[in-house]
Formats: sequence, structure tokens, C-alpha cells
Amino acid sequence: MATTWQDIETECLQLLSLPHNVVALKRQGETPQSAAKKKVDEVKSGLGGVPPRRQEFYGPKVFLRLVGPTTRRIYSGEWWFDGDIFSGLEVAFSRVYFASPDKKRAIRDMLRELLAISTEWNAITEVWSLELPPGEELAGYVGTGAAQKLFADLPLSAKGNRMLVGQAEQVFFPVKNPLWVKQYSKLAH
Repeated sequence: MATTWQDIETECLQLLSLPHNVVALKRQGETPQSAAKKKVDEVKSGLGGVPPRRQEFYGPKVFLRLVGPTTRRIYSGEWWFDGDIFSGLEVAFSRVYFASPDKKRAIRDMLRELLAISTEWNAITEVWSLELPPGEELAGYVGTGAAQKLFADLPLSAKGNRMLVGQAEQVFFPVKNPLWVKQYSKLAH
């Protein structure tokens, strides 16, 4: 019986073996096999090595993704989280008076903490949604995000670096319909 890691690698390998992906990988000096292994390592790192569970999702359902100016993979980005996390934060922070930029910063900081997103990975200026339409289904791998360093490239003892908690459930979607993805909210001034 195959493990979840083998399932993810097999699914990624199938996608990365499509002709247009082979050409793009060749330009980068990679093969579909090496890229699939890297993707599995990324998922392992993001989930602290704990195997995720494969889950089928049925629409209507909304998933969100945080992006910044250097995050160019909005439509192809694989990491998403349940839209209820964002909605819950908006409700919780609506009970406290904040000027709009302060409220956005507080929500952004809380999402960074819950999703354990290092500052080097993502400046978090926007939220994008993947809206699964009614009657549609989408398979993903669900797991709890692992703690990560606030500043990925610095030791924990340097310049206020610390561990971000993580622990929010995240979904890795190897493939999705890009027509279901659109801008949801801005989290910058």
C-alpha cells in the first residue's frame, strides 16, 4: 500500500510530466522526477513531516491564499486554507476599534502566526480565493501547518526572530481550476 507521500509524489510527477512542464523544467536544469521529489519535501516541511490526509472537497466551498508582491504564483499556488479562518478573524477583530490599516495589519499578523508564513516567503499584502462552485469537487491533501521561523534566514536568537505557531489546517492542492481563483481582499494600506 502506498503512503500519502508516495501518492503526492506520483500525482506531482504526472503533472510535471506534461509536455509544457517538461520543457519548463528542462530550462531550469530539472527533471519531472527531481521536481516531484522537491515538491514532496516542501509539503513535508510545511506540515512538519506529518503525513497529510487526502480529502475530497465539494462545492460550494471557499479556500484562501495569502500573497505578496513577490508571490507570483497566485493561480498556480498550491497552499490554501479554509476561508472560515479569515472570516473568524474578521469577526473577532470587528469587536475592537481599529483604524482600517491597523485592523488589516492585525489580521495579517494573526494569519502569519496561524499559518506560519515566514517574512521572506511572503509579505502578505492580498488574499486570493479559490471558490469551488456548487456541484464541483476538488481533491487536496490536508494537514496541520508546522511551526516556522518568523525570519527564515536568521537564527532564532537574532534580531527578534522567533517561531511562528502554525497549527492552522492547510490544504495542498496539486492541481485546481485557475478560473475558480480571484482576488478576495487587500491586507496592505
